[in-house]
Amino acid sequence: MASIVKFDHVSKVFGGKIVAVNDVSLSIAEGEFVTLLGPSGCGKTTLLRMLAGFEAPSSGQIELAGEDVTHLPPYKRNVNMVFQDYALFPHLTIQKNVAFGLERLRMDREEIGKKVRATLDLVDLSDKADRKPHELSGGQRQRVALARAIVREPKVLLLDEPLSALDANLREAMQVELKHLHERIGLTFVMVTHDQTEALVMSDRTVVMHNGAIVQVGAPAELYDRPATTYVADFVGTSNLLQGVVQKVNGVAAEVAVGSASLRCTPRGEVAAGQEVIVGFRPEKLRLLGASEKPDKDWNVFEANVGEVLFHGSSVRMRCKLASGEQIVCDMQLGTSAAASGIPEQGSKVRFTMDPASVPLFTEDDRA
Repeated sequence: MASIVKFDHVSKVFGGKIVAVNDVSLSIAEGEFVTLLGPSGCGKTTLLRMLAGFEAPSSGQIELAGEDVTHLPPYKRNVNMVFQDYALFPHLTIQKNVAFGLERLRMDREEIGKKVRATLDLVDLSDKADRKPHELSGGQRQRVALARAIVREPKVLLLDEPLSALDANLREAMQVELKHLHERIGLTFVMVTHDQTEALVMSDRTVVMHNGAIVQVGAPAELYDRPATTYVADFVGTSNLLQGVVQKVNGVAAEVAVGSASLRCTPRGEVAAGQEVIVGFRPEKLRLLGASEKPDKDWNVFEANVGEVLFHGSSVRMRCKLASGEQIVCDMQLGTSAAASGIPEQGSKVRFTMDPASVPLFTEDDRA
C-alpha cells in the first residue's frame, strides 16, 4: 500500500534547547489508522501539529501524498484536525457547523447541502441538524466535530486526544464507533493519545514515543506480546519487571536467578552466563497452582506470599511478594479452574507456574 504520510528525520527544538521531537522517521500508508502513543511531553502532539502545519520542523522533511509540505501553511495542506475540545461554534446549528468549512471554500450552496446531509447521516446525526452544540451530549458533539472534519474530504484526518473529554462508559463506546467510521470512509487517521487502551482497540499500528523519539512501531498484538524495550512493556499494559542474572544458556532458553528463584526464560537476543538482565512477564501469564496440582513439564514454578487481593469484576488481581522481596502482580480470571478452588486470602502462600515462552528477557540495551 502506498505511503501517504512520510516523516523523514524530523526534529523540533523549542527555544534552541528543548528537544520536543528527535530525528523521527515514519511512513503511514493510505487508509491506515495510526496512533501516536506516549505520556505527556513525549513529542506525540508536536509531531501531529507539524503534520497539520501548526508547527514548523527545526530539521527534516514532511511529505503528504508525495508532496513536500514541510513549510506549507495549514490551509494549503489537505488535512483536517479534530481537537480535544471539539472547537464547535456555539451560536451555529449543527448543520451550519459542518457546512462552515465548505462555505469558506465558496462551494455551490446545493453541493454544500448534499455533502452536509450525507456526512451527518454517516455519523448518525441527521435528526440533530437544526440543534445547537449545547443541546447535544458529549458523544454527539464529538461526532459533530468529526463530521465537520471529514466533510471536506481531507487526505488525512488528525485526531488530538479526541475522546479525552468523555466519561469512561461513553469513551469505550466511542472507541468502537470511531473505529467503525474509519472502516466505512477509508480515510487515513492519525491519532494522538496517552491512553493505551484507545491505541490498542482502534489502531492498525501504534507508534510508541518516549523523550521525543519513536521506541517501537507495531500492531497492537505485537506491542503487547513482543515489546522491544522495558519502557514499552511497562507502558503498553502491565508487566512484572524483575532484576536477574543469567545462570546458564541452553539453546534458545536461559535460566535466570531472580532473587532466590530460578526461572527459565526466552531471550530476545544473545545473552551469556553472568549477564545482568530484566525478566518481564504479563500478570495474566501467571497461573495459580492448586495445593497438590502438578505443573506442565518444563514450566516455571515459584512461591510467593499474597499481599493484596483486588476485585476487578471478571478477574482478581493479586499483589504478591517473592521470598527475596521482589513484588509481582498476578491476574486470575474468575470462572477458571484455578478460581473455582477459591481466591487466595491476604497473607497466604501460593504457588505460580508460567510457560518459559511467556518470559522474555531484556538486556541493558533494552532499558529505554
